[in-house]
Amino acid sequence: MAQDSNRIKWENETGAIILVGDGNEERTFTISRDFMVEFREEMIKTSGKSTFKMIMRKLLEKLGKTPGEDLESTWDVFERYNDEQILPVSKEGLNLPKEYQEWDGKTRKLVLIPDIDMVMWTVKSFQTFKEVMVDIMTEKGANALLNSVGKKAGMAIGARFAKYFGWTDLRNAVETIDEIAQRMSPVAGWSKSNAATQKGKDGKEMILLKSWNSYEAHEKTSSRPICIITSSLLNGIWNAFADTLAGQSAEAREVKCTAKGDDCCAFTIKFKDKGAPPLDWKELEAEWKVI
Repeated sequence: MAQDSNRIKWENETGAIILVGDGNEERTFTISRDFMVEFREEMIKTSGKSTFKMIMRKLLEKLGKTPGEDLESTWDVFERYNDEQILPVSKEGLNLPKEYQEWDGKTRKLVLIPDIDMVMWTVKSFQTFKEVMVDIMTEKGANALLNSVGKKAGMAIGARFAKYFGWTDLRNAVETIDEIAQRMSPVAGWSKSNAATQKGKDGKEMILLKSWNSYEAHEKTSSRPICIITSSLLNGIWNAFADTLAGQSAEAREVKCTAKGDDCCAFTIKFKDKGAPPLDWKELEAEWKVI
C-alpha cells in the first residue's frame, strides 16, 4: 500500500472496513486494545516464551519483516508492520461512523463510544498469525491454544462489560449483546450480526449469534468452522457473566461458517450447571437451528 494515498472506508452493507491505496484494497478490522493486551499476555503464559517467540519470528518472516531480538521488540515489529500497511490515512472522504470519536488517521488507535479503546489491524496479519501457529503447533494444538487464550482474555472483557452495562440478568445481557452485534460489530469491521435467545428442553438458555461476512472467514475455505478467536472470545465473555449467576457456566461453539459454504457464521452459547460435563453439540443441533 502506498502510504501517502491510503484511505479507509466503512462498508455499512457488509460490516467491513476496507483499506484502499494505489488501486488495491485490503480488509482491516478493529478490536479492543484491552483484549489484545490480554491476548498477548495469555499467549506467552500458555504457550511459553520460547514457543511464542518462535511463532512471532516465523510470522514476521512470512510477512517480509526482520524479527526483533526479544519478545518485546518482536511484538513491536508486528505492530510496526500493521502501522506501515495502514498509516497514514487520508481524512479526505473519510466516512468515520458516528460511533467513533474523532480520528486523525495518524495512529491505529481509535475510540469507540462509550470510551472503548480500539486498535486497527489488517485481516491479512491475523490470518497469517493463525496459519503460522498451525505450521508450528498443528491445527489441533493451535486451536486448543487459541481457545484457551481467547477464553481467558474474553473473561476479562466480559467482567468489564457486566460492570459497565450493569448486567443484572440474562435477558438484560442478551439485549446488550444484540445491540452491540447490530450496532458496534459492523463499525468495528467484524461484520453485520445479531443475537437471539430461547430456553432449551432442559430449561437452560441458549444464545445464537449470527455473523455475516466475518473477518476471520474472509476469503477462506475450510471443511470445518475457523472463527476461533470470535468463538473463544464469546466463550470467555459469557463464562464471565455466568459466574454472576448462581451455579452457572457456559459453553460456546461455532456451528456454521461461511468458510465451509454456510450462509453465515453462527455461534451458539449454551448455559449449564457449573461442573456439568461438556455439552453434546450434536444433540443440541435441533435446539440452535430453531433460533
